[in-house]
Amino acid sequence: MPPRRPFYIFLSILALFLIGTVIVLSSVTYYLAIDPSAYLTEDEVPVLDNTTRWNPAHHGQVERIPRIIHQTWKTNTLPARWQGISQACRDMMPDYEYMLWTDESSREFIATHYPWFLDTFNDYTYAIQRADAIRYFVLHHYGGVYIDLDIGCLKPMDPLLVYPVILPKTIPVGVSNDLMFAEKGHPFLEQTIHNLVTFDHSWVLNYPTVMFSTGPMFLSAQYGLFASSHPLTAGGQVRILPKSLYGKNAIEGEAPHSFFSHFYGSSWHADDAAFIGFLGTWGKGLMWVGLV
Repeated sequence: MPPRRPFYIFLSILALFLIGTVIVLSSVTYYLAIDPSAYLTEDEVPVLDNTTRWNPAHHGQVERIPRIIHQTWKTNTLPARWQGISQACRDMMPDYEYMLWTDESSREFIATHYPWFLDTFNDYTYAIQRADAIRYFVLHHYGGVYIDLDIGCLKPMDPLLVYPVILPKTIPVGVSNDLMFAEKGHPFLEQTIHNLVTFDHSWVLNYPTVMFSTGPMFLSAQYGLFASSHPLTAGGQVRILPKSLYGKNAIEGEAPHSFFSHFYGSSWHADDAAFIGFLGTWGKGLMWVGLV
């Protein structure tokens, strides 16, 4: 075999892999695009300070989402780095019920209220998959607001409770599941919890397996499916929280009216996350190098 032939074989395989990656990334970007009219605007949401409470009945509106804050952790004792952030949210909104879902209470909840899902729940490879899944089920069962432990509250969430479902826009594409608002039993959550079984596949690496089976890419796919069959004019519409109100990945001064602060504590994924991000940024260039 000529000495350079293995090298050319390697470049050919790399080119095919990168072509596939670029196709997937391009397709995901296209299919998970969000209709601009789905975004909440600052004109729709009252601008309040961090002490002013807001009653929708005084403004001719109906509060659809119950005042419940859901969070998850392994045990009932939150890590010291997150305790103050979580407590500050509760102190700001003392009339909101607080529900912390532990590994034990999450499994008991699924076994009691959604026994058809218990085997899937128990069989997840990664603990974060169970932490992802439980948030969809408790929002379906109770309604309320799910907030990751690394998200802080800058002002009361009262004005956002008049919308049936709110999901935050994330980068580079789709929506995130680190913050979600939902009324009890909403059809979007009904669809989401049942599709967890359908989307339960291993993608070899930790990061894509979690992202596409229970995480943000899974939720983004559910949003795309739901939005395609439910027009924005319908009463059960899902609204999208823009960066200006969500605050994540905003540079200083870019989101002065954000309801939330972010401490970026996501550490569940392994080095494959950086690899996927690298492909997303440099994949096309590497593809052409491989082809040459």
